[in-house]
Amino acid sequence: MSNITLTSTQRQTLLSLTSVTSLFNRTQDRLNTGKKVNSVTDNAQAFFQAQSLTNRSSTILNAKSTIDQSVQSVQAALTATSAVTSLLGQLQGVLQSARGASLSNRISDTQQFTTIGSQLAQLVKDASFQGLNLLTSTAVSLTTQFSERTAATLTITGFNLVATGTANNRTLFTQAAAFKSNGTLVFSAIVGDNTLTHEAAGFSQLDLTGTQGGTGTVKASVAQAIFSGAIQRIGNAISQLNAISASLGTNVAVLQTRSDFSANYANTLTSGADALTLADLNTEAANSQALTLRQQLGIQSLSVSGQQNSSILTLLR
Repeated sequence: MSNITLTSTQRQTLLSLTSVTSLFNRTQDRLNTGKKVNSVTDNAQAFFQAQSLTNRSSTILNAKSTIDQSVQSVQAALTATSAVTSLLGQLQGVLQSARGASLSNRISDTQQFTTIGSQLAQLVKDASFQGLNLLTSTAVSLTTQFSERTAATLTITGFNLVATGTANNRTLFTQAAAFKSNGTLVFSAIVGDNTLTHEAAGFSQLDLTGTQGGTGTVKASVAQAIFSGAIQRIGNAISQLNAISASLGTNVAVLQTRSDFSANYANTLTSGADALTLADLNTEAANSQALTLRQQLGIQSLSVSGQQNSSILTLLR
């Protein structure tokens, strides 16, 4: 190639074509990928800044997935408390019905009362989500990590609505252990006077008129105190359940707020990364068109230069 002699104009045109080809390839790469920074060599600072933002966005989105699962866990517990409210209302209705009922109806009401209570316990035990039940044990907790910071967490402590031991303020019936371990309702733990000094094994014992009788019937005044105590106990259970539902609802709201924040924050981080690396496709398309024209002009220029040499050769002939 060193033996081939080109004019200075031709060499300048070739250099220009080489530069145009390089720019054209870069422009095509940007159009194909949609990015103006595809590697460290394109722009090291922008590349690493965008990579940092993208990694942070991925971390936040991974945490959001955990948050969303936590929302569902607490929501499952809330759904159960709503159903328990309905069953407590049914217990309240049966209790009211038994107050003025005949002996045979009171016997039937006793069966209904214990059946509803047992179904309440079974419902609560079924309210688990991915193996976690926030309503059957105070030893259970749900901890949600919001980000990589150790302090960015929320811990939700469980309740035990069907406690079998000593009553506590995180159970449904706070005055007594109302359930057996198999979920059976302890009738006398609910149907008793305010201090549970007087209890009943069944509504058949509670004749307010003193005329209908029944096995182990107590005095009308005692029966009245037992009914009043039972009504208050179920009312307290409904109030307690409302408080539990409110606590769970607050936690759901916090978790949902963090989930929404994480989604928006991750989007902001991604937008920041895109601003550093994405190409303006309109500009790149215009550049491609202009570079194509410059290539054609360069090639045409070489052609004209070649024609000039050909004219000289013709004169020499």
